[in-house]
Formats: sequence, structure tokens, C-alpha cells
Amino acid sequence: NAGKIIMEITKAGFKISGAMMTDLSMETATEFYEVYRGVADEFIDLCKELCSGSVIALELSGEGDYFTRFRELCGPRDVPVAKIIRPESIRAKYGINIVQNAVHCTDIPDDAELECEYFFTLLANE
Repeated sequence: NAGKIIMEITKAGFKISGAMMTDLSMETATEFYEVYRGVADEFIDLCKELCSGSVIALELSGEGDYFTRFRELCGPRDVPVAKIIRPESIRAKYGINIVQNAVHCTDIPDDAELECEYFFTLLANE
């Protein structure tokens, strides 16, 4: 569903300013999700899912408060909840469960920059 999800993102008015496809090891997935250790009960499962296949990382830009608009487009990370309160969201349409929820988007605006640096600087230079 990667193509469909990317089309939804661009149709919603977001610009893709960076994109890369990569495969993560358990070590890099754990490093990426480190901020969720002790916070998300599904931490290990999230890491396993992130390294179970190729990852497409996108750097987005847009008008106004695009951070909040993107989180709304993604919907709640708990897919059954997303299906009820945001049925048109990416997670409601393409997610399976709280771990396989189709898309990652950061919780905190400042972390978005760090996550982009992780993929587009750190991993790109390995």
C-alpha cells in the first residue's frame, strides 16, 4: 500500500522534500524507537515490525501547521480506534493493529527534525 499511502499524503497537500527506502536491522530499529522504550508497551514488537521489511522514510513540508495536519491525516495509532473516530485516516484505511498501523509519525514536532536527521543524515552516510 506504499504507493496509495504516498498518494494520500500528496493529495492532502504535503510536499515530499526527501525520500529514501532502506532496510533496518533490529539494532537500528531499536535505536530509532528508543524514545518509546518504557512508554509503549509494544516497544519490542514495534522494533521487530520496523525491521521486518523495507522502510520508506519521507521528509514532508507543507503550509501552516503541517505537523498537526499530518498527525490528523495519519490518525490514532490504535487502528480500531482510528476506524471509529477517523475512518478516513491512513491508519484506519491501511493499518491492521497498533503495531502494524501502516505509518509512523512522530508525537512531538521537535522530534520530527531528529527523525529526519536519523534517516537522511545518519543512515544515508553509513
